[in-house]
Amino acid sequence: MLSDGIFNKTFSLLERSLDLRSLNQRVLASNIANMDTPHYKAFELVVADEMKRYTESDAKIPFVRTHANHLPGGTEPSNQVQLKTAKAPDFSLRGDGNTVDIEHTMGDLAENTLLYNTAVQLINKKFSWLKNAINGGSR
Repeated sequence: MLSDGIFNKTFSLLERSLDLRSLNQRVLASNIANMDTPHYKAFELVVADEMKRYTESDAKIPFVRTHANHLPGGTEPSNQVQLKTAKAPDFSLRGDGNTVDIEHTMGDLAENTLLYNTAVQLINKKFSWLKNAINGGSR
């Protein structure tokens, strides 16, 4: 794990954040792809809750299969998260039971992308500082 040795806990948290944001991107993309599928129930990954669970337990993220026919997420605990059924829109003209709120999902997608890119920038900055220290400062 990156938090050992010269790396501190921040690297581990940023690494976990990137993993969760990447998974969240796939969940949101799946919701968008199924926006016209009758009776499809949108899913969400609450990244803040998963990060809280990770920091409280320092354990791997648990994965829950939402349907018996889905492929397993792997046997390693690091592949495990809890997906929740997203809250259905308060108002919908749809009569097919689909719960994807495209406007809300697109907003979540944009927010997730920004937060992913922020974590990448923070990791890059930390590596830049480390490289600077290795090279002896401003030489």
